[in-house]
Amino acid sequence: MKALVTNFSLGREVWGRFRSKVLRTKDRPHALSIHLTDIPEPSLISPQWVKIRTIMSAISDMDEGMILNSDPSPLGAYLSFPFVPGNENLGIVTEVGSDVEGVETGERVVVDPLLSCRVRGINPPCRSCARGDPSSCENFGTGILSPGIMIGACRDTSGGWADYFIAHGSQLRPIPQDMESEQAILAPELTRALRAVLQHPPAAADRVIVVGAGSLGLLTLLALRYLGHSGEVMVVAHNNFEADLARKLGDAEVVVSQAPGAAYEAVAEFVHGSVRYPEVGRLTLQGGGDLVFETTGLVEHMEDALRFTREGKKLVLMAVNQPRGFNMTPLWYKDVEIRGSVFSGRESHNGEYTETFDIAMKMIQGDTIPFREMITHRFALSEFAKAFDVLADRELSKAIKVIFQHVV
Repeated sequence: MKALVTNFSLGREVWGRFRSKVLRTKDRPHALSIHLTDIPEPSLISPQWVKIRTIMSAISDMDEGMILNSDPSPLGAYLSFPFVPGNENLGIVTEVGSDVEGVETGERVVVDPLLSCRVRGINPPCRSCARGDPSSCENFGTGILSPGIMIGACRDTSGGWADYFIAHGSQLRPIPQDMESEQAILAPELTRALRAVLQHPPAAADRVIVVGAGSLGLLTLLALRYLGHSGEVMVVAHNNFEADLARKLGDAEVVVSQAPGAAYEAVAEFVHGSVRYPEVGRLTLQGGGDLVFETTGLVEHMEDALRFTREGKKLVLMAVNQPRGFNMTPLWYKDVEIRGSVFSGRESHNGEYTETFDIAMKMIQGDTIPFREMITHRFALSEFAKAFDVLADRELSKAIKVIFQHVV
């Protein structure tokens, strides 16, 4: 089968750092390589697994961090090379293990990518999985699988950037016949947005700030409203085209961060705070949002998000990245609580203890996601270099969500 395969080379990393420091080149060191090749189709690991023919796979922020930025470090402790990326995946079931129930060959499914205790065949489960928090599983490096937090970062499962991948039966969500594939492919990322809001719900009077208006930021805005927050929300977008879409979603103030002084002044007015213009260092804010969701994982936006958070209030980091050089000074003098949120779990919703992924599927069925506007680019696997170029210059390409479309 055709697959985009990622591998690690320590020699490549060392040579890249040598060129950068000694030869003064401006190229980033590239520890990872990716190439399109033919590899064997994956086999079922146990009777509880299924094989899936990929229809489409989105490029997630985690894929961008690892592949585009050649930085495996955020997930480095639980990567097994070589692996096929792609953790936001949708496809058609082609083989069903004998112990799998409720799934049939030929059925369309979207997949929760987490490789936690149940998927790894570990019983009893760890403390995190037992309390319904598989995102914090203590066994991502053990069990019947090689190390890997998710499908798309484990050598045994393949990933969505290949013709086929495998998944545990519990990871599948059948797609209703009246739901378009373009709707369902947003479910994994929507799950992350919903979980962040369910874990850290705003009070009715809270002023909420969402930093970032890419797909994760826009889905977080939609999740806030879907889950019942009717209070004031501001979205801090990085580009004008992102801001335009955020405004179309309605019910939020929107500001573009390309002019930092203007963005800080707009945020200050929103939260009834004031901007500090220091003689040395970055702008900062006295006062801030009661709850801030940072959805980009980029250093400059994370620093802004910390400064946008009101004294004694909460900042939720949602994007998986390694922000080198992140200035955390406001953490001390503003006494901000910082929390992380990613992937899926079981949360209390409408009086029930429910899988976040199932809440996402119900929300998508409600036709509240503008998927046609959010999915801006589609590429074949063979066009992966073009897909990466589009993501590398969003201001020019106006990319929000980019997917690989497979032929089935």
